[in-house]
Amino acid sequence: MIFLAVMIALEIVFNLRPEARNDYYDRWLGIWWPLWAGELWRPFTSSLMHINLIHLAFNGFWLAVFGPVLEERFGSWRTFGLIVLLAYVSGLPGYIADGYLGEKPHGSVGFSGVGYGLFGLILSGRRYVPKWWAVCDQQTVNLFIGWFFFCVFLTLADAMPVDNVAHGAGFVFGVLYGQAIFDRIHRAQWVSLATVLTLAVLATMVACPGHVHYEYVRRIGRTFF
Repeated sequence: MIFLAVMIALEIVFNLRPEARNDYYDRWLGIWWPLWAGELWRPFTSSLMHINLIHLAFNGFWLAVFGPVLEERFGSWRTFGLIVLLAYVSGLPGYIADGYLGEKPHGSVGFSGVGYGLFGLILSGRRYVPKWWAVCDQQTVNLFIGWFFFCVFLTLADAMPVDNVAHGAGFVFGVLYGQAIFDRIHRAQWVSLATVLTLAVLATMVACPGHVHYEYVRRIGRTFF
């Protein structure tokens, strides 16, 4: 409910002051070059912003569906930490990849990467927690898979840019975390793999040689580390 309240409050501000959306993104909240100048909160806060009310409604709905069952299982603080971590490991890969592949890299906004992460964790854990089938049945699985490929199609067709990397990364990390939590037989292997990949993604906030924006921050002498 706290995450939803913050996202709704931001969207109200942006609808009352349309120019604030880009202003907030550039100056404070969006995943952008100041990340390497010490503003390490940006991958998380970028996930709280959305393109419009419809974008927020879709992501907010799935947070409202998945959030309570995870909070019931893990408690409020662990769920809070999980969501923040998923925001980082889903939001950073797309921005980093774009910095190497695109001439003008840009970050993304929205909670969908986190949503795919929560979906992946619940999908992975539902064989161990039977009640999770109620919020992650086959119809839900089909919807998330279908939406992923539909978004890829929209991006390739230049109809609408979507951060498909965030969706994919969120899902992969969600599954990894789910296996690390629930698969007791192979827990050590899952924990090791999840830890290495998570640290590899987070390490890009310290140094990311070759990334257009990281090199820009280095040139102007504002690198935090």
